[in-house]
Amino acid sequence: MTRSYPQRRTGNLPAFLLFLLALGLGVGVLCFWRMMHHSQPLSPVIVYHGGNTPAPVEHIPVDPDHILESMDSEFTSLVEHVIPSVVSITTTTAPGREALVREFFGLGGGGVNRTSKMGTGMIVSSEGHIVTNWHVVNGASVVSVQLSDNRTVPARVVGADQRSDIAVLKVEAEGLTPIAFGDSEQVRVGQMVFAVGNPFGLQETVTQGIISAKGRRSSEADNEFFQTSTIINPGNSGGPLIDIHGKVIGINNFIYSHASGAEGISFAIPSNVARRVYEDIVQHGRVIHPWFGVKMAPLTPSLAQQLGLPDTQGALVAATLANSPAERSGLLGGDIILSFNGRPIRDWKDLRNRVAEAEVGTPVKLTILRDGKPLELTAVIEEEPEN
Repeated sequence: MTRSYPQRRTGNLPAFLLFLLALGLGVGVLCFWRMMHHSQPLSPVIVYHGGNTPAPVEHIPVDPDHILESMDSEFTSLVEHVIPSVVSITTTTAPGREALVREFFGLGGGGVNRTSKMGTGMIVSSEGHIVTNWHVVNGASVVSVQLSDNRTVPARVVGADQRSDIAVLKVEAEGLTPIAFGDSEQVRVGQMVFAVGNPFGLQETVTQGIISAKGRRSSEADNEFFQTSTIINPGNSGGPLIDIHGKVIGINNFIYSHASGAEGISFAIPSNVARRVYEDIVQHGRVIHPWFGVKMAPLTPSLAQQLGLPDTQGALVAATLANSPAERSGLLGGDIILSFNGRPIRDWKDLRNRVAEAEVGTPVKLTILRDGKPLELTAVIEEEPEN
């Protein structure tokens, strides 16, 4: 039996080429129209849902212009929220008694100079408490505060702590907007921050940067500092360093510079230090300093080698003071403190900073090295004696 097959029809090549040409023109017109109506193409964003190895489940187009506009709106709203809480501070220092006597008798060939300083502060309570740097108001006979609405009111110093360089002022004014403290323990290197202040008398100046480093130390201060790339200048001292949530995570303090100008290396006091000083002054009328009661000795490489230590990590106890928390804990001269409340101790400055952060009346765990053997001790931090 012979099977018959349908006969194949021959194609029309000119018609096929004409179809391809029309298709190409249509695609070209469509692409040109999209280019003219969408100057910025939408970028796909892959959304993942759960799992150890997430798999893309959907693509959501994101408009770069919209993202930038949203960021810009968030930043401007943040600054607008913070500015009413930031004040400009001007201080005047009266001349000394000798200079006043000379002025009274017309001696000295001229008037007596009265020096003025500028700084920044931040309103932290609706009752009118303002936190700033101690060095901004130190020695001032007159302190005035200019609010963001251009009102100028007198201020009085209600307390200060030279060790942390923090002072608390008080003004009598209505309609104040306090700013909230953040938790400086949660600050991370690289996070975005903003500084608001009064550099060179330019009120409500805002600069932006990141946290460049944590744990910077100085020989004078009990507390550590944040290093930030945020530009600050003379007049910024005492102003807030805020995070993206509008909370204070630092108090702008000083800059590192070879020529008295801003070089992007600025330092801020952690907000937890400022908050403790503020609360002590308001609640107790004074700053309560924690006390441990030890005398330290530098742990040099040669001394570490003599003691059979692998390195110079730790704080070497020279002696404990009588009736001190250190003595009552059982700490002895020659002990090496390796950790304080679970935090490693690098050297004696580290121990000093950890003690300054401790709460009075709370027990702390010490890990020490005695005769080459580790040992655990407990001490209860006390308030520093007046003498």
